[in-house]
Amino acid sequence: MIGGSYIPESIDPVTHGGGPLGRIGVYESLFRVTRDVGIEPQLADEWHVSPDGTTWTIGIRDGVQFHDGTSLTSEAVAFSLSRAFDEASLLSPLPVESISATDTHEVVITTGERFAPLPSYLAHRYATVISQSSISDSDGFVEPVGTGPYMFDSWESGKSITATKNSDYYGSSPQVDRVVYEGIRDNQTKASSLDAGESDIVVNLPVSAMERISRAEDTRTQTTRTPQSRFLAYNVREPPFDDLRVRQAVNHAIDTQTIARTILEGVGDPAIGPFSPELTGWANDELEPYEYSPDRARSLLAEAGWTLEADGDELRHRDGTPFDVVLRTYTRRPELRIIATAIQNQLRAVGINVEINITEWSALSEDMQAGETDFSLLSFNFFWVPDPDRAISFYHSEDTQIYTGYEDSEVDDLIERGRRTTDDDERKRIYDRVQEIVHDDTPLGMLTYSETVTGIRNRIEDFTLHPTMYSHGVQNIRLH
Repeated sequence: MIGGSYIPESIDPVTHGGGPLGRIGVYESLFRVTRDVGIEPQLADEWHVSPDGTTWTIGIRDGVQFHDGTSLTSEAVAFSLSRAFDEASLLSPLPVESISATDTHEVVITTGERFAPLPSYLAHRYATVISQSSISDSDGFVEPVGTGPYMFDSWESGKSITATKNSDYYGSSPQVDRVVYEGIRDNQTKASSLDAGESDIVVNLPVSAMERISRAEDTRTQTTRTPQSRFLAYNVREPPFDDLRVRQAVNHAIDTQTIARTILEGVGDPAIGPFSPELTGWANDELEPYEYSPDRARSLLAEAGWTLEADGDELRHRDGTPFDVVLRTYTRRPELRIIATAIQNQLRAVGINVEINITEWSALSEDMQAGETDFSLLSFNFFWVPDPDRAISFYHSEDTQIYTGYEDSEVDDLIERGRRTTDDDERKRIYDRVQEIVHDDTPLGMLTYSETVTGIRNRIEDFTLHPTMYSHGVQNIRLH
């Protein structure tokens, strides 16, 4: 059994990206993400793009069957992708105009403009290829019928998913006959599940249990650098964070070294920009971190009109209004609660009173979209697709994921140019400039890059967590 953080309320790939079903190998896409965070063909076998960059011709792998016994054809691919680009939140904003099956094993995708990162988006789980039998005209999505090394068996919403070996898989045959993926939100329950032998693999093992699990006779740990970043999302549309000096002050007031080294016990590093330099080649290496300096924070707050009262109150005021803000975060990632408390204490030291509010992600996301938050503590995969476009788009004025309200015409123009540019060196220069601007404007206050700790029972061999966590490589596991 694999213990993960959560099981989504839906297993339809266009609503939740396939989640655990993609990770354990029920779903597959035209392309897959490599361990060095590139892409390679999966259900595709070749592809090329027209000189004007708007017509993509993709050959489909022959000899592949869906779990219902039907053959993988271009019609099935066009059906799946058309549905995904119509309905999936990640894909629907992209400039795809048409998807058509032009031969039994050839699909043509046309875009309204040159769009360089398209193959990387086709590697995402939202772009999963499913059999048409997965969908009913009357009931919509019925059940997952994919092409992967494991077949869907059963699902209990919010609790667990079970999959069984696909004996007719076109690739290497899996060694494990049955996989159960269980959602375990509580950190201590994760660790005790591994201790008791109830779980064979636990992803996102709590750092507090790492040493004990490492030293135990029957278990070990594995630490993997992942593109997950923790950060503050400021609502720049409303006071007090509409003032750049206030955002910069908060950045200077937070000790990211202490958060990374003490609170997270060294599992992760202080963050500078959106991309971890160790994981991708897209980080701007010229950026300097915001120095931890409470004195600099106090100076910036005073410049912005937030001063201490003469009566000795340690809380800052402006025009008689106290500096009271609410820091929002969510339940899915337990470490965020601890980090939020540290931020609360560190900001109190410079005269900012922080109330912490913890909800489900859906409620927080709705409030961010409505502009009803002060600032939020989030943890996002900044390489959600194996291309910088998605993460850099968080800074676009039309972003529909983080909703900071940030607008900068130069940033918008650069992001759009990056999408149209096929030369990676030129894209790097473009995205370096974007990172420089947003580092100074700081609509997002970067905190830490992540490492994921996995607890593994020693009877499991040949398990290595994928850095993007797109796949758990279950088909490669052997039991000792």
